[in-house]
Amino acid sequence: MINELFTQYVRINSAAQQPSLPPNPQPFPVVPQVVEFQLVSKPLVDKIHKYRAEEFRATVDDDLERAEFWLENTIRVCDELSCAPTESLKCAISLLRDTSYQWWSTLVSVVPRESVTSEFFQTEFQKKYISQRFLDQKHKEFLELKQG
Repeated sequence: MINELFTQYVRINSAAQQPSLPPNPQPFPVVPQVVEFQLVSKPLVDKIHKYRAEEFRATVDDDLERAEFWLENTIRVCDELSCAPTESLKCAISLLRDTSYQWWSTLVSVVPRESVTSEFFQTEFQKKYISQRFLDQKHKEFLELKQG
């Protein structure tokens, strides 16, 4: 009985037209996907530490030479990294700590934004920490001589 059903099934199904397979599709040229990798560069503020840029705290123990060395070293590092003037300013400010950062924050709060440049920073830093420290140091030495 099963054999008869199977034979009948094959006869019916083979008589029906089998659906034809679609023709072989034309091969499209395979174009490799191009993935652009953007190199994510570290911010300059992170890079300056690799070039041995130091933080500036403006402690009582700092002298004129230390402040001058810090400024020259910071300028050198920014030059080595080919920083634009705005980047140089950001890097220098990122190295200020404690009272020196407070001094800068106070200064820029009363100065028009367009006046705040790298050159402005250098000039004001020299006025505050190099020229003023030099005068303070000489005054202190004078007082010590007078008392001694």
